[in-house]
Amino acid sequence: MAAVVDRRTAGNRRLDAERYRLIEGHVRLAEKIARNRCRWGREDPDDTRSDAFWGLTLAGRAFQPGCGNFAAYAALRIEYAIRRGRQVRSGLTRSAWEQGDRPALVSLNAPVGENRGELIDLLPAPADSDEDSLTDALRSLPARECLVVRLRYFRGLTQSEVAPIIGRSQMQVSRIERQALNRLRESVRD
Repeated sequence: MAAVVDRRTAGNRRLDAERYRLIEGHVRLAEKIARNRCRWGREDPDDTRSDAFWGLTLAGRAFQPGCGNFAAYAALRIEYAIRRGRQVRSGLTRSAWEQGDRPALVSLNAPVGENRGELIDLLPAPADSDEDSLTDALRSLPARECLVVRLRYFRGLTQSEVAPIIGRSQMQVSRIERQALNRLRESVRD
């Protein structure tokens, strides 16, 4: 019985050594994929690199030597680990994150920030008088621009806090806000 256990242990050690060798030999592959997949300026490159190395480690653990090409298998696992890391860091559910830039239905009762109310509270209400030019100007804005202005100036959220609410990056929120403010200035001047 002891001889069988010793053979299994020796076989496991050889398998672990082979997997470790595969992982070490493909570190550059993980770094290359991380560099190519990093969204420069939108995410921390170290996070992407860490996700790539985690994917390589998972590939090394699961790969059976002699059963195909490790580089191809590792590349798939690395890509998946990078996508999964982004999804986890975004704070969104997997199904919401996978929709990406495709339009999705949003409930008007969706919470906005922590204890800051619901989305419906941010929509413009009818003005009490026609003389309120700012309210009229806000009404004339496209819905996304109006929402960004209300979140930024009426709720006090930062651009980084607004970004996940509307499904855009902080830089895109900045552009939307700038466009909205320019439109408001023009409409108030008229």
